[in-house]
Amino acid sequence: MNRPTARRTAVAVAAGLALPLAAALPAHAADPTVTEAQWLSDVAAVTGPAQSYLDSRAATNTSGARLAIVLDIDNTALASHFEGGYPTPATAPVLTLAQDAHAKGISVFFVSARPDLIDLTTRYNLTKVGYTVDGLYTRSLGEIIGKSVADFKTAQRKKIEANGYDIVADIGNNTTDLTGGYADTTYKLPDYDGLLD
Repeated sequence: MNRPTARRTAVAVAAGLALPLAAALPAHAADPTVTEAQWLSDVAAVTGPAQSYLDSRAATNTSGARLAIVLDIDNTALASHFEGGYPTPATAPVLTLAQDAHAKGISVFFVSARPDLIDLTTRYNLTKVGYTVDGLYTRSLGEIIGKSVADFKTAQRKKIEANGYDIVADIGNNTTDLTGGYADTTYKLPDYDGLLD
């Protein structure tokens, strides 16, 4: 972490506005009711049809439209609940989907409720585990205080579309990732009744 970022994080922690990086990222899970293998199987059951849909959209994009997908980060792009740590490993089926989409010319954007104070570490984590990051949208202090997660995420998708992209798929594990429109279709990954926030 560079000095200005470390200083901003330390100031935010001291002011009670952010948690230290280790606390800001989800911790390793101890709940034995859902295994990582089951979760990955359930994720793959969603990403399989999503992959077919993206392949079809890319193949029929003869007009040269700027196609994009939007991914949530924790328990979607990254295996935060089961793996934790830093860098947090990618969720393998989602990584495969994102890499294939990018190879077909579909941009990959990340919209997360994470605070923007940890953007450098978040971007590093995503790229370190294999994602291409065409855009990262996280919450400022004002957005954390003044806007619901669902409203924030909707507003970010609206911005992406305003920049000329057609969001062909929005993928996340929470309804706040998917409500509000500005995506042609949505894919809900398992959260097991809130176990995987």
